Amino acid sequence: MAEWDRTVDLLVMGSGAAGMGAAVRAHDLGLDVLLVEKSDFYGGNSAMSGGVCWVANNPGMAQEGIPDSDEDGFTYLKHITKGEVPDEMLWLYIRESKRVLAYLHDKTHVRYVPLAKYTDYYPEAPGGRPGGRSMDPVPFDGSKLREDLMRLRRPHPQSQILGKFGITAREAQAAIGVGLKTMLFMAWQMFLYGLRHFKRKRWGRDTKLCAGNSLMGRLLYSLKERNVSAWLDTSVESLVFEGDKVVGAVVNRDGELLRVQAKRGVVLAAGGFSRNLEMRQQYQRHPITTEWTAGTPSNTGDAIRMGRDAGGALGLMDEAWWTPVSLVPKSPFSWVLVVEKSLPHGLFVNQDGERFTNEAAPYIDVVNGMYEDVAKTGATDPRWFHIFDASYRKSSVSGPIAPGKVMPDKQLPRRYRDGNYLYKADSIEALCEQLQVPAEKVKATLARFNENALKGEDPDFNRGWSAQDRYYGDPNVKPNCSLGPIETGPFYAVQIYPGDLGTKGGMLTDAHARVLKEDGQAIRGLYAAGNSTASVMGRTYPGAGGTIGPALTFGFLAAEDAAAHAEATSTQEAAE
Repeated sequence: MAEWDRTVDLLVMGSGAAGMGAAVRAHDLGLDVLLVEKSDFYGGNSAMSGGVCWVANNPGMAQEGIPDSDEDGFTYLKHITKGEVPDEMLWLYIRESKRVLAYLHDKTHVRYVPLAKYTDYYPEAPGGRPGGRSMDPVPFDGSKLREDLMRLRRPHPQSQILGKFGITAREAQAAIGVGLKTMLFMAWQMFLYGLRHFKRKRWGRDTKLCAGNSLMGRLLYSLKERNVSAWLDTSVESLVFEGDKVVGAVVNRDGELLRVQAKRGVVLAAGGFSRNLEMRQQYQRHPITTEWTAGTPSNTGDAIRMGRDAGGALGLMDEAWWTPVSLVPKSPFSWVLVVEKSLPHGLFVNQDGERFTNEAAPYIDVVNGMYEDVAKTGATDPRWFHIFDASYRKSSVSGPIAPGKVMPDKQLPRRYRDGNYLYKADSIEALCEQLQVPAEKVKATLARFNENALKGEDPDFNRGWSAQDRYYGDPNVKPNCSLGPIETGPFYAVQIYPGDLGTKGGMLTDAHARVLKEDGQAIRGLYAAGNSTASVMGRTYPGAGGTIGPALTFGFLAAEDAAAHAEATSTQEAAE
């Protein structure tokens, strides 16, 4: 056999939460670790995300006075996953996620605080909670990373206030609207931004890291302190086997092929396949494209294909962390409709001018509603629109467009106007002509919606019934903060699409994050975590952080199993 160019204990493919989490834990267990990232930035999808971590019965909940229990956490997950995920895997996550969170707080720079008012996505379900299980990363001073700050993948432009700085999930709710409280908050944030001028000048970007950038900045800093080897611009080309065991990989580092021996295994944690058109067309519902994802460009399914070719079984390949999105001109990423869909004085219609779902529902359900709409109508060119009126435009955001009070129509950049992004007309009839949807259908839809909205009701889709629907609502609108009539011209619309934050299907794994074959047997030496795997959350989304929590947890479990086998091997060798 050819010689090895580098020998380590554990090779980790991918630098998102799963990969860095695995690398940290493996190092602390005494393993020599090499982490490789094919792009020129650390952080993967996790760096562009909200960075929130969903952990039931976490210690922070007790501090906030929010009662919870492992039993309720399991009941909740069991209910929303509809029996499609084995009980033992749900219990595993409930138990191990708390342990991983505690370890990160004690041994690394990762810090989380509970979001006391950020509800589970199904808070009224058995075992659900009105807040606390979703945890927000504490902001991090990126200057501690020094030159590596510029090697950390930047946050999604949508998360940057005025394109300049980020805020926490807790602060995001306070930043909605144009009231005095919001204005004072923004003024304070701009003042703090000004104080960071010299740090920005020195390090090339704002140094206050929030959300996913905070999480990944803290993990990267923890890796740097441990002197863990991490190579950028390094792709894994193939796995190397000895018999039926993975013993290493061939990597391409800056154009040079290197054989890396991984004595204790390889962890595949390179994200999903949201940017791989061929795979999306093959596995997922239509219409589908790579243009509607908010995920990083490097999510091309490399790890999943590698695991499949090694004999690994796949699951949930038709699924994603779905969210409705809009396409902003000159932006490489779609913009996620998290806030907009819950605000009053707006609704979604299809190409026939009819509502099709509860707009304020968890974003995964909204996109499922879009695909169910396609199945129902049989549309060959399905289209959907967010329609809203002047009341909405005056006080609410729409993608990159700030409320009209601070960004009037006449000040909008040309790339957003005249149907390039935002449609506008003085009447519903004129707006429908631009959208090419039947005006009479839209008028009838609005008439029914408005009549019920005035009463705070939605008998068609129950919008605003759940506390989740109301989280981003307007508290000034009564009796239902998520419902308001659409009656004041001019009228507006933005086209929306069935997008995603990343795919959630991939390799099937066991309780030790080992990749499984079709017969249920583990492939020796091969582990996987994060969006490279079929999610433990099944086809649902428990709450904000339902992606990051499992990524960190199963990254840890992979490292611990590799270390356990290393210890067992060392003991056996010593005995011999």
